[in-house]
This record gives sequence, C-alpha cells and structure tokens, in this order.
Amino acid sequence: MKKKIFYGWWVVLATNIICMLGFGTWLYSFGVFFKPMMIEFGWTRALTSGAASLRSIEGGVAGPVVGWAVDKYGARIVILFGGIVSGLGFAMMFFVNSLLGFYLFYGIILSIGMSAMLYIPAFTVTAQWFSKKLSMALALLAVGAGLGGLVCAPSVAALIAGLGWRVTFLIIGITIWVVVIPLSFVVKNSPAEMGMAPDGDPLDTNGRADTGANKSNEELYDSSGQTDYTLKQALRSSSFWVLALCFFCMSITHSTVFVHAIPFLTDVGISMTTAAFSIGLLTVVSIAGRLSFGYLGDYIDKRYLLMVAYFLMAAGVVILTNAREMKTVYLFIAFFGVGFGANVPLMPAIRAQYFGRKDLGKIQGSMSPITMLAGAI
Repeated sequence: MKKKIFYGWWVVLATNIICMLGFGTWLYSFGVFFKPMMIEFGWTRALTSGAASLRSIEGGVAGPVVGWAVDKYGARIVILFGGIVSGLGFAMMFFVNSLLGFYLFYGIILSIGMSAMLYIPAFTVTAQWFSKKLSMALALLAVGAGLGGLVCAPSVAALIAGLGWRVTFLIIGITIWVVVIPLSFVVKNSPAEMGMAPDGDPLDTNGRADTGANKSNEELYDSSGQTDYTLKQALRSSSFWVLALCFFCMSITHSTVFVHAIPFLTDVGISMTTAAFSIGLLTVVSIAGRLSFGYLGDYIDKRYLLMVAYFLMAAGVVILTNAREMKTVYLFIAFFGVGFGANVPLMPAIRAQYFGRKDLGKIQGSMSPITMLAGAI
C-alpha cells in the first residue's frame, strides 16, 4: 500500500506559496517601484524609502500582536485575515497621489496584512507540525520567499514598463486575494487537529506522540530541563536577548540591501531590468543557503551555522560597495545570497530549540520590534 504523504508537508507547501507571493511583491519588489514613484512625485530618496522604514516600524508593533493571535486563534485565521488586508493595501496603492497616502497604504495597511500573512504564522504552524525534521521543514518553507524574488521582481519591472506602477499595484492586490485566501484553508493549526502527531509519528494508546526516548532534550534545552518557555520566562533569559541582538544586526544589513540595492545599481550604470534581475537572482541563490543550512541545522549546532551565515553576509556587503560592473555584482550575490538564505530557516529553528513550542508565536512576535527597528534604521 502506498504511504500517504504526511499532511504537515501540505501545510509547508501552502505557506511556501503564500510567502513566495508575499515576500516577492512586498519586500523584493519595493526597489522596482522606487524610482518610478520618486520621479513622478519628485520625492527624495529619503522620503521614498521612508515607506520601507514605516513598514519595518509597523511590523515591529504588529509582531507581538500577530504572535499572540496565532497562539490564541491559530495560524489559519491569521493568514486569512492577512491575505484580505494585504490585497486591499496593494489595491489602494492605485489611488495614491501624495506621500501621506503612500505611507498610509504601503507603510501601514499593507504592512499590517503582510505581518499577519507571512513568517510569524508560517513558522509557528510549521513548528507545530514538525519536531525532528523542523529545520528541514523550515528550509523548504523558506524556499518560497526565495523564488518570490526571482519571479516577482522581474515580473513587476515588466508590468511597470508596460502598464505603469498604479495598475501593477492593482494587479498584485487581486492576485493576493485569488491565491492566498483559498490556500489559507489548507493550513491546519496542529497535527492534533487531525488526530496526528508531529513528523507523522504514531500515537500511543493515550493519543500522544510515540517518539521513543528523546535523547536530544539535554542538547536542545537549558539545564533546568524545561522544554516550553512562557513568554515571560523567555524575556528573562539571556538567550532571548543575545539572539535578538544577532537578528538586529542581520536585519540592518538585510533591509539596507533590499531597499537600496536596485537604486544603487542603476546609479552606477546598470539598467533597471538588469538590477531587478540581480535581486531576483540573489533570492534564487539564497535558496541554496536555505536548503543546505536548513538540512545541516538538524545535525550541526545552529549557533556555528549562524556564525558562518553572518560572515557570508558581511563579505557580500563589502563586495557590493565596490560593485561597478556585473561580474562584481555576481560575486556579491554568491556571498550575500547564501548567507542571507541560511538565516531564514535557522532563525525560527533556533528559537524553537531554545524556547519550545507552547508560546512560540508570542516569543517570535516579541522579537519583531527589535528586528523591525533595525529595518527602520
């Protein structure tokens, strides 16, 4: 008899597609809209990029609320809400005629929707479905966002060239509704909801996961033997703040590159189409980092893997500052892409490792203000 695919993988696939569309349009395509809007309205670069800073600030404010909502109501309803609001935010950009409207629709309404639609609920629900295979499941989930950069940034550039930025925003909004709303119903909040156990393990006679002796508990959790932290306990631990500082520094680098790289590359004489393709290629290269480091995260200490990832990102930025032709840009893409991609599955995996799963949504959400402040800066 053919073995049935564990439903957790369908949850990963659904959230993967949602993140591909969300990050591909909201994050990786921002630089494509940057100059057309700046030129039409006569805004400075600081004013235009202010929407991205506001996006980060809003995400920091919304993060704890989204984390709380995921733990209380489940990921499915939070993603559904996020999809509806995100589609509305994109569609409303069609009517923008002022900087205030840009900040309101893009920096606030759209950002609220994306905060609810993307990684906090996606990572949290994946951590409910997987334990032994968590790093790999998160790596596969993160592939979607990487593909989003390849598909969406060049597509948005082509749409803007043919139809203008207003119609492009409207098309994206409708696409969000058509894709995300149905996929949100594929997401089930936990394996228990379907009479299953994490990783597809069999249930014992009491309906609990029968995983055998878990020899890794001492490796995964602190010396007290506690496997599930409350939010208050996590906030009191040094591990929470050390990780938050690491993610803060990484987020400054990540946000700077994805907001300003395309305008910078066009400044040094590279065409808009090629610059947009470069960011798409960067996200594709990041898939190698997402998959390889996600796989290694189940076998090698995640702290050491994060050290390698941070080094690669730093080296990439140094290379980018000296880029004046495409061969240097490709070198930047190789270093930064793998390092950035490695972070995507490792960050939520190491949080689940240190703090458990019971309050994981709240804990992940509580780190958002710290990382989003970095993005705003």
